[in-house]
Amino acid sequence: MLAEAYKRVDATYFDSLPDDPRYVQFYKRLEEFVKQHTSGRTILDVGCGDGVFLSCLSSEWTTKQGIEPSDSGTSLARKKGLDVARATLDTSPERYEVDVISALDVIEHIIDPHHFVESCKRHLRPRGVIVLLTGDAASYPAKTAGPQWSYLRWCGHISVFSRTGLRRLLQAHGFEVLAWSRCEHPSSPGAVAWWRVHLLEPARRMLGRNSSWYPFWRDHQMVVARLQ
Repeated sequence: MLAEAYKRVDATYFDSLPDDPRYVQFYKRLEEFVKQHTSGRTILDVGCGDGVFLSCLSSEWTTKQGIEPSDSGTSLARKKGLDVARATLDTSPERYEVDVISALDVIEHIIDPHHFVESCKRHLRPRGVIVLLTGDAASYPAKTAGPQWSYLRWCGHISVFSRTGLRRLLQAHGFEVLAWSRCEHPSSPGAVAWWRVHLLEPARRMLGRNSSWYPFWRDHQMVVARLQ
């Protein structure tokens, strides 16, 4: 059911605009984060959406490919001149052999994360690395927000990880975690928006109003892990 839903998502689902500085700066930092841990320069971006991450990668990468389940995301990415297949790792007829697999804002949408990590392994070269970006349930903003954490509102966010949980998942499938970092998602409204909600919550409860959803703020994590 989820696979069919993602296949048919509207183009407006992808909220990054061309040359949006929030995304460009974030993905440039992410690229540098990854390059510290691999000398290989072939990459497959899984669930690449409209291809914004691939578009931001420098010319140092000899091969930049993407795979995306939605028709709209694939179409938008191809219009940017990107090599993107409309498929998933399990449905793709191609066997990729790359140095890096990135899955940004993806693993939280996966029903069986263990199967997903095994699928990634099949397309990695020996000693290849996987790069994940996902929410961090152990972050202070997430723990404070509890069930009102806006991350839990998003349709399809069904596998939510703490730092420890994500590390254990990767280690269970033969990966060594090389680097981990808590980060600000590029779509985050920021600290002011988060604290405004937090400070006003007692007043809302006193007035008998529904609790507010806490916006994103320093509640995501990036991890780089190498296949052993």
